[in-house]
Amino acid sequence: MPQPAAGYQPQYPATNPADTGSFGWAVLGFFVPLVGLILYLVWKTEKPLSAKKAGMGALVSVIVAIVFYALIFVIMLIAASAASSY
Repeated sequence: MPQPAAGYQPQYPATNPADTGSFGWAVLGFFVPLVGLILYLVWKTEKPLSAKKAGMGALVSVIVAIVFYALIFVIMLIAASAASSY
């Protein structure tokens, strides 16, 4: 078996730091959904757990906003119909 040349350093792939999927990424994604979406798209292969948390935070934020605006719209319709009868 041939020996490597003197001074040869075998190359090992760089190890990624531990991907813990911190709850903080979900909070960031919730309060700033665009950042959560961008982090999800950038990290989906490198840090899948953190990417999932950031993406879920952004998704929950968008769903909450849609429900909130729909509720406000329904309340406004009810108020307008009640006011028109006077």
